[in-house]
Amino acid sequence: MAETLEKLVSEEDIRTFHEDGAVCLRNVLSREWLDLVAHGFEQAVASPGVFSKSYGPEGAPRYYTDHRLFNRFDPFNRFLFKGPLAQISAEILGASRLDLYDEHLLIKEPGAPAPTYWHHDMPYFAIDGYDLASIWFSLDPTREDTGALKFAKGSHKWGKLYQPVRIGENKPVDSFNRDNLIETVPDIDDNPEDYPTVLMETDPGDVIVFHGLTLHSSSGNSNTEISRRALSLRFAGDDIRWKNRSDAPLIFEKPLKDGEPLSMLANECPQVWPRA
Repeated sequence: MAETLEKLVSEEDIRTFHEDGAVCLRNVLSREWLDLVAHGFEQAVASPGVFSKSYGPEGAPRYYTDHRLFNRFDPFNRFLFKGPLAQISAEILGASRLDLYDEHLLIKEPGAPAPTYWHHDMPYFAIDGYDLASIWFSLDPTREDTGALKFAKGSHKWGKLYQPVRIGENKPVDSFNRDNLIETVPDIDDNPEDYPTVLMETDPGDVIVFHGLTLHSSSGNSNTEISRRALSLRFAGDDIRWKNRSDAPLIFEKPLKDGEPLSMLANECPQVWPRA
């Protein structure tokens, strides 16, 4: 990291991330950045991509997702390469370099019943390593009943990869070649003494940074008047390398060999830190 840049994250927040697996940074994004991303959301919803999907019962308000935004819509490109989140993530991870792995739009429409079931991100991705930060923020206020994120504290240090589940269904993903993915996520909600959790309710401008191995969940959106429009960026740090997983949901034009760096996928996984 360039020493001339003013630090954006406190040492206490960095400690919280590494100890608990997630930290909420308050009032990080300005109204200008939020308005830019909101404009991008409008464009993305109007022009769904090949990875876009809707979850939930037929006829019900949607839990809608899409990926690969920066190379399709200028607002997301400007936010990714000019906004503060890459520097924030580099400071938290202590990373000398960050590459984008995934860019994920998630909208729970007013009244959308579909929850996000307990899971962690790493098993869904064709990568391996420790230095993976997921950055999540909402353009709308989030509360427990509208889809605020809940985290199992310290679960990134349990040394386990759990069987991924299908979004909106809570059914195991049909897996192939999945070493060490032999356990389902424990019953976290019904065993609070064994699995302490933290609910992170947010307002526009707040940003949550959590480890790629931290278990998390959220409810559906029971508010029938406002959406929960969220964006998640997954930044890969110094030790992240390619790991072929046949059922990873994102398809890349030219998959790498196990152990190769994401820098070899520069068109799809661009370097976001240091900035050019």
